[in-house]
Amino acid sequence: MKKQLKRKMNRTAIRPFYRARQRQGDYTRLSEMTGYSVSHISNVVNGTRGINDTLANAMYSISRRRVKEVA
Repeated sequence: MKKQLKRKMNRTAIRPFYRARQRQGDYTRLSEMTGYSVSHISNVVNGTRGINDTLANAMYSISRRRVKEVA
């Protein structure tokens, strides 16, 4: 029996995953976790700047257990 591996979510897929689950205060928390400024994180989430692995991993770790917001 072959063991199945967990698949890693790619950087571009994390942005919409995070946007559906983001909450107030997340930009500050991400800023403290990664060392990037709040304005840079805002630009990344809005799509103005590209996303790197460090920020993508932090965004995923914050939002992975949250329920998707329904608008």
